[in-house]
Amino acid sequence: MPEEKTVIELEGINKSFPAVKALDNVFLSVKNGEVRGLVGENGAGKSTLIKIITGAYSKDSGTMIFEGNEISRNSPLISKALGIYAVYQDVMVTPDLSVAENFFLGQQPKIGPFINWKKMYKESTEFLENIGLDINVRKSIKELSIAESEMITISKALWQKPRLVIFDEPTAVLTRNETKILFQIIDELKNQGTAVIYISHNLEEVFDICDTVTVLKDGATVGTYTTEELENVEKLIPLMVGRSIEEMYHKKDTKAGKELLRVENLSGERFENISFHVREGEVVGFFGLMGAGRTEIARALFGADFLKEGKISVEGKDVSIKTPKDALMKGIGYLPEDRRKQGIFLQQDIDFNINIINFDEVMAGPIINYGKAHSQAREYIDKLSIKIGSIFQPVSELSGGNQQKVIIARWLCKNTDVLIFDEPTVGIDVGTKSEIYKLFGEILASNKGIVLISSYLPELMSMSDRIYVISNGRMAGEVDKKDFSEEFLLTLAMKNIVSKEKVKEAV
Repeated sequence: MPEEKTVIELEGINKSFPAVKALDNVFLSVKNGEVRGLVGENGAGKSTLIKIITGAYSKDSGTMIFEGNEISRNSPLISKALGIYAVYQDVMVTPDLSVAENFFLGQQPKIGPFINWKKMYKESTEFLENIGLDINVRKSIKELSIAESEMITISKALWQKPRLVIFDEPTAVLTRNETKILFQIIDELKNQGTAVIYISHNLEEVFDICDTVTVLKDGATVGTYTTEELENVEKLIPLMVGRSIEEMYHKKDTKAGKELLRVENLSGERFENISFHVREGEVVGFFGLMGAGRTEIARALFGADFLKEGKISVEGKDVSIKTPKDALMKGIGYLPEDRRKQGIFLQQDIDFNINIINFDEVMAGPIINYGKAHSQAREYIDKLSIKIGSIFQPVSELSGGNQQKVIIARWLCKNTDVLIFDEPTVGIDVGTKSEIYKLFGEILASNKGIVLISSYLPELMSMSDRIYVISNGRMAGEVDKKDFSEEFLLTLAMKNIVSKEKVKEAV
């Protein structure tokens, strides 16, 4: 480890936008070889602070010092030249180029005037193998999965030997195995003396990988703490949101009513012989390892994927669901796992996104009653406390949590009886998570049922009345609340995985 020095120091940083003070006298200092967690609710100022560090935004006032030199004027080009590298949620590699070309972009090895392809492929392959990644470097980025593309972006941080690396929600699309590799990369960066800033809504990750944590709230610095001082997530959350972890989960005991949905021997492309039921007033959880088939079951039930066989009954009557329209007609709604690609129209306004499946209910003859549509959108925006400027604002301008609320508002407008939530709180801050959990109670109180698919066991165990465990496309068991334990659920999730290779693929 090189001699300890401060790499970046921010003093009294202020930044305002029209009608909003995004940063208020923020202080941050990170040493070489230090992994600093940066946490806070959506709107706390994390993204604005990072954009000032990377030169995407200019500060209104305050001082930025990098390796002892004051940076009075910053830009993306200047920050890159300083050795600042940021890994955002969105993949940041060139899709039409190969993996090797992305590593050597702008610095291709040559033999005379010609690119030395052999050397490029050899060195990039060896580099990836050394960090545990088995990816064909001759493939273009667009041929890779989202997770593989993200891993290439992450591994470039180690390849480029920067002075400061910023990770913004890096594990959002990664499997457990890929997350382990990410943590190994961060350890290597730390050993090289690189300073690291790590942003994540997964607070357990913060404790796993960070040395220190800076908390932002409402644009101001609450404080900086060592992870030893904080000890656990339960002590960190009140600093972020002003309430304890017990207050986050709002699941009240509700009495299960009549059966709303029954599925028997459902089989599709990635699953077989799945049976379960959902009653009024209950949350039915679905757990499984990555690739177990939970999302595929939900999509087939909603008519989005092909269903080979099986029987679906709604309120005791057999129904045929072949398309999402069929599911809608039978009172089944689905909030997909990838909300940005499958659940929301990013360039359309909030009003359109809420009303897209409800226009038939606001028709005046053959004409849409826009006044009624706008009124309906505003009603649910108020009910769900969605933070917006205007209902005509593009939904792309909202935070991830508020985008998720817009999708929920859409289904509440439709008045569906069974709502399937697929990973509803991934990438969402703890405050908004708490609001969504509270909303579950309101949905259940109106005699509806919820199917909750989640990979986060504390969430699933706190919110569910029963949990079905899926393993390798098959039902591994149904567990009542009194029998919930992480160890038992994980054991069931491994039930149908018979080889180490499949275990590696699953996690």
